[in-house]
Amino acid sequence: MSLLSRFSLLVTYALSSVFDTVVGQTSAKPLGFGSRPAPWQEHDVPTEFSNPSGLPRPTFRYWVPDADVEDDVLYADLREIKAAGWDGVEIICLENYGIEPAVVDPAIYGYGGSLWRQRFNTMLRAAQDLNMTVDFALGPTQGASIPILDPNSRGMNTELVYGQVNLTAGQSFTGSPPQPTRVNPGYANAPEFYPPPENYTNSFVAAVLVRKSDYISYDPRVVQLDYSSVRVLKLRLANDTLAFVTPDDGEYVLLAFWQRRTGYLAAQGAFNNATSPSNPASWFAYVVDHFSQEGTDLWTNFTEQYVMNGENADLLQQLGLYAWEDSAEFRAELFWTDDFISYFTKSRGYNPIPALACQFGTTGLPSSTLPNGYFYFSFVDDSGNDISWRLRNDYRQALQEAYEQYHLEGLSTWSATWNLQGSLQPYATAPNLAPPWDMNSAAAHIDAPETESNYFDDVLDAFRAMGGGAMMGQKQIFSSELGAHRYYAYAVTWPTILNDCRINYAGGVNRIVTHGYPYSGLRPTVEWPGLTTFEWTYSEMWGPRQPSWSHAREFGDWIGRTQLILQSGKPRVDIGIYRHKYISVDIKHFGMGEVIFGDPSLANSGYSYVSVSPSLLTGDNAVVKDGLLAPDGPGFSAFIVDNSTNITSEALSQFLDYAEKGFPIIFVGGVPRESPYFCAACDEYIEDNIEKLLTYPSVSNVSTEADVVSALQHMNVTPAVENFNPCPILYVHRLDDVHGVDYFWAYNSDLSNDHATEAGFKASGVPFHLNAWTGTITPIVNYTVDADRYKLWIDLHSNASTLFAFAPNDFFINVTVPSDHVVSTDYEDIEYDAATDSILLKSTSDNARQATLTSGKTFRSNSTAPLPSASTLTPWQLVVQDWLPNPDPYVNYTSVFKYHNYTLSELVPWYNISGLKVSSGIGTYTTSFQWLSNSTTAGAYLDLGKVLHTARLWVNGQWTGPIELENPVVDIGPYLVHGANAVKIEVSTTLRNRLLQFNNTQSWEQAEYAVAYTPQPYGLVQPVVLRPYSRLKIPL
Repeated sequence: MSLLSRFSLLVTYALSSVFDTVVGQTSAKPLGFGSRPAPWQEHDVPTEFSNPSGLPRPTFRYWVPDADVEDDVLYADLREIKAAGWDGVEIICLENYGIEPAVVDPAIYGYGGSLWRQRFNTMLRAAQDLNMTVDFALGPTQGASIPILDPNSRGMNTELVYGQVNLTAGQSFTGSPPQPTRVNPGYANAPEFYPPPENYTNSFVAAVLVRKSDYISYDPRVVQLDYSSVRVLKLRLANDTLAFVTPDDGEYVLLAFWQRRTGYLAAQGAFNNATSPSNPASWFAYVVDHFSQEGTDLWTNFTEQYVMNGENADLLQQLGLYAWEDSAEFRAELFWTDDFISYFTKSRGYNPIPALACQFGTTGLPSSTLPNGYFYFSFVDDSGNDISWRLRNDYRQALQEAYEQYHLEGLSTWSATWNLQGSLQPYATAPNLAPPWDMNSAAAHIDAPETESNYFDDVLDAFRAMGGGAMMGQKQIFSSELGAHRYYAYAVTWPTILNDCRINYAGGVNRIVTHGYPYSGLRPTVEWPGLTTFEWTYSEMWGPRQPSWSHAREFGDWIGRTQLILQSGKPRVDIGIYRHKYISVDIKHFGMGEVIFGDPSLANSGYSYVSVSPSLLTGDNAVVKDGLLAPDGPGFSAFIVDNSTNITSEALSQFLDYAEKGFPIIFVGGVPRESPYFCAACDEYIEDNIEKLLTYPSVSNVSTEADVVSALQHMNVTPAVENFNPCPILYVHRLDDVHGVDYFWAYNSDLSNDHATEAGFKASGVPFHLNAWTGTITPIVNYTVDADRYKLWIDLHSNASTLFAFAPNDFFINVTVPSDHVVSTDYEDIEYDAATDSILLKSTSDNARQATLTSGKTFRSNSTAPLPSASTLTPWQLVVQDWLPNPDPYVNYTSVFKYHNYTLSELVPWYNISGLKVSSGIGTYTTSFQWLSNSTTAGAYLDLGKVLHTARLWVNGQWTGPIELENPVVDIGPYLVHGANAVKIEVSTTLRNRLLQFNNTQSWEQAEYAVAYTPQPYGLVQPVVLRPYSRLKIPL
């Protein structure tokens, strides 16, 4: 028994008595969750909004290094997560992400072993006790692999490779097919350990003889070949050799294609490679085949046999949500599977062997995608036209279909047998020689598709590029691995997390999996502040080690309330945009962000949009009814094909049907006139029908993206929310047609500037404001109604968001709706006071102001004295609780505190205060001011200035509630007293500044961290300003 496990038996016994008392407790897991098709979960927004539970709340990715962990620590970690407002965990056996060598023997503590199964049981029972849900990775590290003794087995990751011989005209050849030379695609993240030697078998697939073309290649590195010259050769059965003479009409290339397992390593096995057939924990883990049923069966069978066996399966059926896999960070020279030739032939209508040569290249992606990328061979037809791009698209489409059928649908089907759903990230984040997937299409084939903030790089169009697939597939949940920022370990702030959330939400995401929470217990060779994953590179290490953790509940609540609305009803999106790419997103690592629609005029006018793959236009949901495409969600009002040079014949056929029904379709930059595939019949169909499509009155062809908005308006296609002053305020619309409620989430997507506009909402009922910070629901009392639109004034600070609902008068129980409302006013702040049945209007200006109600009555300010001027609060007493390493940092990760006291006449960053240059922790600022109210002054706002991380405010000992960090201005009127008033502001920091100093005796990662980064500006850094306001009260 290891040092770290010496108490495990006692702890397990102690915890078991606790767990046994909670059997039968109602789970946070929705009823019928694992049914196929997955049921649409309904939420009771009126009763749940103040304190959501279960699926709407965020989930933490929980990194457990291996089984050398303590049961009581596992329980304590989950308890901390639950208390912070995260109702679920996604459990990952991290095993150093399959990169660094293990620090304890995987044969004892590795994934799939008896100890890991026991620790997994501990976490499941803890989750049951705490009424939490559990997601889990289907394998170690990223979930794409399984431990296996023989990685040469059928069902493991497979590639096609080739050998080559150049031949002259009339040359004889007799001998074995040439063996492959390129058989090492490399690693996305190369492991620093080595598995047992394995002789991967090269299995012969085919050989072809092909003539080098007389047409000159555009790239001298590319060998151009004549497609019509391809001759498939047969092996002589007696000795598996080839014998032929090349024709005398030019130079030829002999290519032999071989299939082999890649042995793509994902996690370490036993020390000294001492694997044992009876101990799966000792086996090395390798990536499975993602394009065959055999691969899916190997994957899921291992999980059933070694992870879910016993009580674990029962517990997962009770409280498990998602069986999960990370993004593809594995490679192959050319992805393949054992039966791919027959699968391809059935899918594409021809044998792929003659076209195989042009599939191989440095990246496997379009040559323009990555710098210096190219394919080794290309094909031209008899006229010298390049047809390689078509042949490659056929390969990618067949591979896509196999992936969707066997891996995605396969995982979803298997998950349902255990009352679970499948979830994964259907894209590759390691672009070189990665799987070339159409993530938009793939998102429709897994129960809960998942994206991420890191690789998608907070590019809004990247989320839209995947979100449309989730919606077309009628997936209620579109989740995101959120908060991983490179070079920001111990430096990510909550405003950054909220920014990530909002960009994700604007792209269709409605469930956040926060990245992440590391196991907090002791680990070998690890010192304060504790286990730090990903070589100290990626954020974040959440938990009590962070000074801000005591404030985390406010953010967990905000996320949960926002997601409750974004998971309610069905999605409604104004515009679908054609996207056909066999690449995840235009590659982040090379600065090529995804662009669906480049001109800002569409979004600035209020139109929402997502992309749609042509394959999804043939689904059962892709029909036009009552003027909407896919009426069960997303319910598009129009469709755009933007500068596409080709179109699938299936998509064109659907467009003809849509146009026949009067559905608006807009082509931008011309119309496509060819198929993306090697299909003469498809080209002929497109040529014959594209002009016919243009004859329909609902079809338009415009020159540029800037022309689209006017074209939509000409077609009477208006957005669900129209910005009358175009600006980057975006909207997400959810329709609950069961209760007759329209929900709207509004977001200022400008990260630098505030914006305001009058906006017209196409809805019915009574408008309400839902405050995700406080959980309160209040009627909106300042609006007008014009035809079918409610006109509201939307004023949002940079990167801020808000929620609206338009609902029947009595939908929100215990919310009183006033009998009248304001239709015109120049007051800045308006609210309804149900206790006095009055409308309250506030202003910080001395200017005469007025308000007019629907009844026509106008009320004017009646101030008799000027408002006091705004004032800056000073001086401040600052007490800093400075978080320092424990004196024995290897055996105690708890920080120790040192206190600093200051009197400040000016608020400046801590690193400009003597003694605080490298301090991290919690700062408490206190001051006081005199409040002498008069007939004009009704209260005051307190503006805290820019907040780096978190802040809490008390006035006269009363906490004022959560603070909206994008607009940290608090109405402190209810807390003021005549005379002296005490103010206390508590701010928290990250750990970065302290860690920049604490690098003695650390690992190389932390030492590198300490020299690579700069300190952050902690504390209150701008003047705190008191702004008095007047108030007009209008009784109703």
